[in-house]
Amino acid sequence: MTESSQGSMRGYGPFPEGAEPTAPIGMHQPPAAHVPPQPTGGHDGQPMSETQASGPPSSGPPSSGIPAGVPSSGIPAGVPSSGIPAGRPPSSGAPSGGNPSYGPFQAAAPDPFGEKQEGWTETPYGFNAPPGRRIEPSPPPERNRLVVGILAGLVVGLLLFGTGGYFAGRATAPKTPEAAPAPAPTATGGLGVFEQSQVTINREDFAGTGLTTMSEGFLPYLSACARPKANAGEKLRVRCTLDGMSAIFVEYNSVADRDKARVKALGQAVDARSLTPGVAPAVEQATPSGRVTGNYVEYAYRLTESGATRTVAGIWWDDAQTPVAGYLLAYWEDGLGAKWDPMRDLWSRYA
Repeated sequence: MTESSQGSMRGYGPFPEGAEPTAPIGMHQPPAAHVPPQPTGGHDGQPMSETQASGPPSSGPPSSGIPAGVPSSGIPAGVPSSGIPAGRPPSSGAPSGGNPSYGPFQAAAPDPFGEKQEGWTETPYGFNAPPGRRIEPSPPPERNRLVVGILAGLVVGLLLFGTGGYFAGRATAPKTPEAAPAPAPTATGGLGVFEQSQVTINREDFAGTGLTTMSEGFLPYLSACARPKANAGEKLRVRCTLDGMSAIFVEYNSVADRDKARVKALGQAVDARSLTPGVAPAVEQATPSGRVTGNYVEYAYRLTESGATRTVAGIWWDDAQTPVAGYLLAYWEDGLGAKWDPMRDLWSRYA
């Protein structure tokens, strides 16, 4: 910058931080009473005098190199940068015959447009800004409605899926097989197939003898029946197996022969008191089925087989009217567990 240019810029010192001219170049500056003093120095770093701060005369040429009539701020000529519509007269502080000064504003500068206009707001630069559209704050979301909506959706979803799952399960579930009809009762008192077969098989061994009435209740449960050789005084005998026991039915030649065999059992009943504790006394009574009435005797004896001696327990019963008798035999310890109850139970079921 030359000395001549410095002379031409006398009175146009550098602007303070944040301030820039907004008035068109070449317009008259306001009177000195209305222009605030410049705080910064001149081009040589020395403080500017009050006369220099007032600005150059209106006839002086611009020193910034900008052609006359072109604003330095980029705003078209005739349009003020303060937001005041063009042609609006200032309220106070500006001469009536000229345009107001648009020099740099200071923080403590007075309002260049006079009194505060209605609806305008204060700005950090000390002038009033026109009212803008007020932004209404958004109302807070109604959380209660949101929670209620979520809960209602869950309930509806559960109802729909639950109902759909129920009908889907019903449609895809395997068919329950119908229960097989119960077998019709038979003429033999509701016996099963196996028992009916045993009756048919065992009846042949008792056919044509006086043992049919005494053996009738045992036929469904007997197995391995056979007719071994008869002993002295016996007409015939049928030996069978009954749940691990031996069931023997004998037809004697006479009632006397039958009574002799019973006397032998009564003698063994005396030994049973020590061999098989809990033995019952001999009695005369009818069988549980009522088919026959005769003598009932519990007895026991010792038997040696293959060098081993064991105790055998037995129940005798007969028919007082005919020369027939029957008896059950079992090993006291191995077959009955040293108890009379198992043998008594079988006899009471079928005799």
